[in-house]
Parts: sequence; structure tokens; C-alpha cells
Amino acid sequence: MKNVTLNNLMKKYGKPVLVVFIFAILGALVMGVDAKKKKSTTYTASRQIVISHNIPQEMRTMSSGANISIVGEDNNMMPTYKDIAENGTIAQKARKHLSKSMKKKYSTDDIKSAIDAKISQQSLVMELKAKTSSREASVKIVNATAKAMKEELPQLQPGSGKVTLLQKATVNNTDSKTTPSTKKYVVVGFALGALLGLIIEFVVFTVKNFGHKE
Repeated sequence: MKNVTLNNLMKKYGKPVLVVFIFAILGALVMGVDAKKKKSTTYTASRQIVISHNIPQEMRTMSSGANISIVGEDNNMMPTYKDIAENGTIAQKARKHLSKSMKKKYSTDDIKSAIDAKISQQSLVMELKAKTSSREASVKIVNATAKAMKEELPQLQPGSGKVTLLQKATVNNTDSKTTPSTKKYVVVGFALGALLGLIIEFVVFTVKNFGHKE
């Protein structure tokens, strides 16, 4: 029985391993470059608003539960208010609050696409989010949308609760997200390159050892 040495292993398997490694590195480089070309950053600004009826003091002291009913109705209307916040009518009104330079860059449809309204069960607070490729634009759009909701909701939904605007969105409170992840692309490229190298080496090995046999 032949002694298995590192030298023998390198002679037998060194070339296939090297080929697989080279393909893995090439795959990682190609995917890494592709990720950098596709890379983009989006910024999300948020602002909360409260939509509710003011309950008169005399109703608060009543034991009939009328005040609870009003709060419940406001809560039940939140999904409707969410749809209104994401509607083009609000986007059109919000655009009027933007500067001329902003209006040139963002149409009503752009603003509508940028806005996302979030609501939670048993809550009268709605969170407006604006996502664009500009930190400043996201902030201005979400603040303009909050103003538009305050102005337009009573006309669009008669009997709706009062809209109270909470703290303004600022550039310091925006979230950013960069995609795609270069690291993930490199890892995937390395794996795919290694797999391709293995397939090529398997084909070469098969042809050499079995291709000429009858």
C-alpha cells in the first residue's frame, strides 16, 4: 500500500483544486463588480399623526360608554384613513406644499409611490413613511403629506376625527438602506464559481477516464 503524502495528494488533486479555486475567485469578483454597479441607497422619513374625535368633558363623566363608542369608531376607521393617506388626492395636495424645485423632481405619482401609511390595531396613531433616493426629499414629502392629511381628511371623509400632527420628520431621524449587499453577492459568486469549477473538472475527469473506453 502506497504511503499517502502531501506531495502525492498535491500531484493528484492539486490541479483540480486550483481550477475550482480560480473559478470561485472569478465568480466572487464578477458578482462583486455587479453588486457595485447595481448599488443604490434609499432614505425613509417617518412622521406620526393622530386621528381622533375630541371627547367633551361631560361625555367623559357619563357612565353610558358613549365615549368608548366614539373611540371605537375612530379605531374602526383607521384602515379607511390609511387608504386615503396613500391616495393620489392626498399626494396632489402634498405636492402643493413643496418648493418649485421639488415639484420639478417629483410628480403626484412619484409622491403617491413614495408614501406608505402604517397603522396598528387598537391605536389611533398613523405613521406616514416616505421613501426616496434623497434624504431631504423624503423628509419634505412626508411632512407635506401630513399637512395634506390634516387639511383634506375632513373634506374627503365627513365626520372623521381631528388630525393632530406629531413631531416633524427631520434629516437626522431618517433610515437608510443600501442594496444590494456586496458581501452577499461576493459569497454567492464564490459559491457559484466553485460549483462551475467542480462541474468542469468532473467533465474533464469523465472524458479522460471513460471517453476512450469501448
